[in-house]
Amino acid sequence: MVISVTNLKGGVGKTTVSINIAVGLALKGYSICLVDSDREQRSATEWRDNRTKEEPHVTVVSVSEKQFTSEIKALRAKFDIVLIDGVPQLSELAQYTIGVSDLVLIPITPSLIDYRGFETFFKKFKEIKTMKEEIGGSVLGAVVMNRVQRNRLVNEIPEAVESYGIKLLKNRMADRLAYKDTFTEGLGVLEYRDEKAKDEVRGMVNEIEEILKTI
Repeated sequence: MVISVTNLKGGVGKTTVSINIAVGLALKGYSICLVDSDREQRSATEWRDNRTKEEPHVTVVSVSEKQFTSEIKALRAKFDIVLIDGVPQLSELAQYTIGVSDLVLIPITPSLIDYRGFETFFKKFKEIKTMKEEIGGSVLGAVVMNRVQRNRLVNEIPEAVESYGIKLLKNRMADRLAYKDTFTEGLGVLEYRDEKAKDEVRGMVNEIEEILKTI
């Protein structure tokens, strides 16, 4: 199974979402490979290098852009779940990422700029989804609300997203220091002390697991 966490805009917390889902699924007993596809930022690789905790084990690798599809195929055969931390632009690699995925998670924050970025990304997602379906494949998409704060857009953006006919995860990740602190320690929040953050991620991982059962 391949899950990608991607959007064309930077700053929406793709790596934060990726590493916490990876840890959450690993805690459930899945063998997990986290793919750092952003060769400029290399945030997932930095998180791995900060990580000293042995369990749960999360393998973090980089793959070459030229051999991306074949390398992801090989990883798919080796691990229960391959989780791709996507690049922050609508590049050829981003399109390959959607193409190899069974589930695409699209993180956005409650801001108008992020919503506009989502609109552009969703058009490309639909194009690739249609192409996959024409050759007998499939890909699901879901939006993840991240860095949620109390403002009017918290309610307005979800309503707008759902008007596109794409699933919006019920569980959200709030704007908490725990997500930043755990990154520097190479942890997921499920390995940390913030109970509210744990509840958010636990709920999100459970929700994602239920989606995977339908694929």
